[in-house]
Amino acid sequence: MKKAIAILLIIVAAFLGTLLYFHAHDTRTADSLSAYARIEFTGLRGSDGSATSAHFTVWDTRYDGAKADSKVTLVTDSKEWPLIASVKQKDAGSFQKENEISVFLPAATLDDIKKATTVRFRYSYKDGQTIDLPLNDADLAYWKGQVE
Repeated sequence: MKKAIAILLIIVAAFLGTLLYFHAHDTRTADSLSAYARIEFTGLRGSDGSATSAHFTVWDTRYDGAKADSKVTLVTDSKEWPLIASVKQKDAGSFQKENEISVFLPAATLDDIKKATTVRFRYSYKDGQTIDLPLNDADLAYWKGQVE
């Protein structure tokens, strides 16, 4: 009987530990967007070689299965650019979902990106959690190089 109780306690502890890990992953914090999720940014050029727009994608993994909202915001210094993103969700491993948040940035944002000292990206999940993180210095320099 004691052995059965001990085994049951081990199973319950393992289950609770797994739930705590999942919750900690889904509510994690970071200093920059690329430390939080995988990102990709590409400047798009016209036939004359000048930057005309840009494409930005964030891949964010979660365990709770919440899907990201398509309403996102790009913040350049203090100017907010509300945008509509394409959001796809797929399985990313055991119990994990990956949200691909993809958005085209209009030409009007490019000048602000070139001049910005801080660029932030904000998106939220349908469960109410909002992610609002800045680019780190290296990513901001890369973005500026892409839109020059």
